[in-house]
Amino acid sequence: MIAGSHASLGAFGGKTCVAAARALVWTLACVAGSGAGENKETPVFDAAAAKHFFNARGCNACHAVDEPRLAPPFRAVAVRYRAAIEGGTGAPAAAIEEALVEKVLKGGAGAWGFVPMVSNPRLPATEARAAVRWILALEAAPR
Repeated sequence: MIAGSHASLGAFGGKTCVAAARALVWTLACVAGSGAGENKETPVFDAAAAKHFFNARGCNACHAVDEPRLAPPFRAVAVRYRAAIEGGTGAPAAAIEEALVEKVLKGGAGAWGFVPMVSNPRLPATEARAAVRWILALEAAPR
């Protein structure tokens, strides 16, 4: 096992993680770009399009929908940030979405452990936004 990796989704839970997520989301929302000036319409991903996108862009090297790898599962990301939206962090859903788009494009570290997320500067913002929307739409895993 790689140091800093997580063996289960349980490693991502807890009040401390939710508080950290809220702080990160609010901070990113305050500095995130507005997306103004984009002329392309954001595509809408279904499960097949999302799978193709994540395979083609290499996201699946670190992420999976339900399985923890080097990075959190997409479903855990959805649960955390949807909780931030529904929990009243003070940031509107659009600001949280935009902050996550910026995270996909610029990378970052510290929100989910020790492994940093690489930046994706060549990825069009419209594709990053479509991926973020698809992730945020994932429902919590049935128990």
